[in-house]
Amino acid sequence: MSRNSAAAPRKDPKTGTWFFVVDVGAGADGNRRQVLRRGFATKKKAQEELEIVRGQSRTNSYIAPARLTVKEYLEQWVARLPVTGLRPSTIDGYRRNMDYVISVLGGRRLETITPLDLDRLYSQLLVSGRRQKPGPLSKRTVFYIHSVLHRALSDAVKKGILARNVADDASAPSAKSTRPPEASWWTPAELRTFLRSTAEEPLGPLFRVAAMTGMRRGEVCGLRWSDVDLDVARIEVRQQLNVVRSPGAPDGGLVFSARTKTDHGRRSVDIDRATVAVLRTQRKRQAEQRLLVGAGWSNDHDLVFTDPAGHPLDPESVAKVFDRRVARLGLKRLRFHDLRHTHVAHLIAAKQQPLKIAKRLGHASAAFTQDRYGHLFEDADSEAAAAVAAMVDEAL
Repeated sequence: MSRNSAAAPRKDPKTGTWFFVVDVGAGADGNRRQVLRRGFATKKKAQEELEIVRGQSRTNSYIAPARLTVKEYLEQWVARLPVTGLRPSTIDGYRRNMDYVISVLGGRRLETITPLDLDRLYSQLLVSGRRQKPGPLSKRTVFYIHSVLHRALSDAVKKGILARNVADDASAPSAKSTRPPEASWWTPAELRTFLRSTAEEPLGPLFRVAAMTGMRRGEVCGLRWSDVDLDVARIEVRQQLNVVRSPGAPDGGLVFSARTKTDHGRRSVDIDRATVAVLRTQRKRQAEQRLLVGAGWSNDHDLVFTDPAGHPLDPESVAKVFDRRVARLGLKRLRFHDLRHTHVAHLIAAKQQPLKIAKRLGHASAAFTQDRYGHLFEDADSEAAAAVAAMVDEAL
């Protein structure tokens, strides 16, 4: 059998997938080298990869794959991410999502992974991927896992560890099918009920600030007194408190970052008189708590909202308390983040324009705001048109 005929893609009768074996010349030790590639869904895909390997062989650019397992490579890849300038919380998210890949494929040699292996992984996660309790992962989560894995494998290709990125040919949930759910919010009456019911609780002031400014969870938990000017009724959003659950993370995994979620996240937010009054009371209560605790008090970060001993609040714990309060009051179930959506909905109802809302919320652009809340703007425009017509018709 000739070298070319031996290299032609063949179908595996057991799996129904295509594979090929091709010579790539002698190695540094003078011994013959062959490349085996398996798991192609079609003959065409196998042929395309075969031509790539042959081309590399002809130009002496073929690189033998490193003998790394998926687990070894992904852990090394995550460990290198800090030098890229990504936020610690982003890196932690990458690590946690790659744990899903490692739990299934971690022991496999990196270069042996095929698109079909990834298809099976994604299918498994969509059926029973949850860790805390039985159940599937959402399409959005699986799409995110695929996106991070694709990035990791692309880096492997760039560094010559892999010849190709098999995630290119994997069938992950589409981006269109993983759009975030429609924003939910409370009516002014529902928000009033919640804020009045929680006003005297330890986290009541925090809930008020979040609801009346649209600040993100990490931003409000990281708010400092030095960034609050009660005389001019303004908050400067200058940092956030991130949760980083990496093994061995200091301070319980709570990390302060001067980088906000977007480049526009650093912003000034005006606050209403009632919220100013709530913050004045919060400062007084905090001073009283400091005297009560004495030497055990330690608010080294000058935070507006702390636990009884002055320590930072865990943003995830704050969200859990919020969930319990909402359930207790029998209100429409919202996430903590939906306080932000509620604020936007109320701003739109008050006829605020997208550009002003974008600046207040720290959105990257007014276009993003318009796209995210387009239907609410349409309703507001309709109401405005009716109001103008009523004024004109009455004048006639």
